[in-house]
Amino acid sequence: MRWSKERAALLAAFVLISCALLLSVADPAKQFTVYTPQTTYSMEVLERQGQMYISLLDLLGPLGITIAPPRGNTWTVELNKVEARFTEGKDTAKIRGSTVDLGGLVLAENNRILVPLNSSFSVLSSLLHKNVDFHPAGRRVFIDNAGLRFTSELKKAERSSLVLIFSQPVNPSVHQEGNKSRLVFRREPLLSDLVNQPFDDKTIRSLNFSEENGTASLTVTGDAPLNVSVGSDGRTVLVQTLPTPTPTAAEANKQALAAQPSPETSVTPQASQPAEMPAPNQGHSAPVYFVMIDPSHGGSDRGAFLSDKLDEKDLTLAVARKLKTELQDRGIAARLLRDADINLSLEQRAELTNAQHAGMYIAVHAGVPGQEVRVYTPALAGAPSSSFLGESTVKSGQFLPWETAQSAFLSQSQTVAQAVIAELQKRDVRSLGLSAPMRPLNNIVAPAIAVELSADRFNTQDLLNPRTQSQVAASVAAGIAHARAQMEAAK
Repeated sequence: MRWSKERAALLAAFVLISCALLLSVADPAKQFTVYTPQTTYSMEVLERQGQMYISLLDLLGPLGITIAPPRGNTWTVELNKVEARFTEGKDTAKIRGSTVDLGGLVLAENNRILVPLNSSFSVLSSLLHKNVDFHPAGRRVFIDNAGLRFTSELKKAERSSLVLIFSQPVNPSVHQEGNKSRLVFRREPLLSDLVNQPFDDKTIRSLNFSEENGTASLTVTGDAPLNVSVGSDGRTVLVQTLPTPTPTAAEANKQALAAQPSPETSVTPQASQPAEMPAPNQGHSAPVYFVMIDPSHGGSDRGAFLSDKLDEKDLTLAVARKLKTELQDRGIAARLLRDADINLSLEQRAELTNAQHAGMYIAVHAGVPGQEVRVYTPALAGAPSSSFLGESTVKSGQFLPWETAQSAFLSQSQTVAQAVIAELQKRDVRSLGLSAPMRPLNNIVAPAIAVELSADRFNTQDLLNPRTQSQVAASVAAGIAHARAQMEAAK
């Protein structure tokens, strides 16, 4: 009886320790991550007074702040000669002389200043005067447009493969969960406009993007276990279904004996052939998807005369270069139809775009008067009127006339325009969707739109503002990425 009690006590202790270990594994520490163009850092998230808090020093220390000794219950923080004051028990702070709402009380704990996690956006943007993008659900914040983008391409075969190409080298940790492979990015500022991308494939089914606990994840789901490999450049990740294991000699003999016909059956013997595996690329590479960006006018064609110091041809080239960078940052290849002050006719612009098999065409214009960004889709002469509310029903014969070359792509062009307008509106940029018989839009054999920046005739300085140009370029790039994902998913 005595031995049974000792055993019971030992068993109870073991169960308690095991439960404690399981709970510690199941409940990992909550963290918050900050991304800048120079560095990435994370910090612990604490629960206080029913909401999440972070240490002010953890938030701002890596950015180079100095903290003066407290005066009473007030702490003074300085960053790049900008002063901020935080007072224990108050739900506001003084930054650059202005009152900033923190959404919760400032706490002092073990010589640390704690502020509500959700106040990180207002604190950082007020102190830095830079663009700050806060993702509260994933507990991630991006400073000064820090971000990493990627593209995905599914190559169908007996063993299909998913190729992920990133704009910068990555080093994800890979977790296999049955038929799912989860790539976790702990330090990379990975972003995606796409949450879920289904694939019409028998082996690789979908690609999922998610953010949680200060990290980002890509989850690839297949019909069988998957293999993940990172290329030597760190920018390419290949996901494939595992090959079917080759049977051993004994298994092969057993299968051969089982497959032998009975004496009553007469068959003609055939030579045994090895199983054919999909060959790697044998010199027939698929065309590279890219966006052709066309800065309108150029050379002797100055375009609109916007001011004494600004021609349309110069502004469109500046915006086009920014748009190319924004697309490349999102992992989308882009080319400029002209990257110098040269003459190109409308016919040449269409011919060059079509000859290079562009995946999408974006013309950049600028004009006065106006106070919005106008997004144009083609309207084909003699074709049913197109609008953003319905698809064109243009019928095409065996020969596609030059003036209606766009007819098969009107619906996709409208999808791109809608996505661009939605992104502009997200950034509080006034926008207007129009349909017009514009050349060379009508001659492009790909989804095609034109984006026109406009300003009041007496206030064209807005068009010279690099921030305005970057804001428009970022909106257009985000719209293109979203529209492309929509069109790929619809295939």
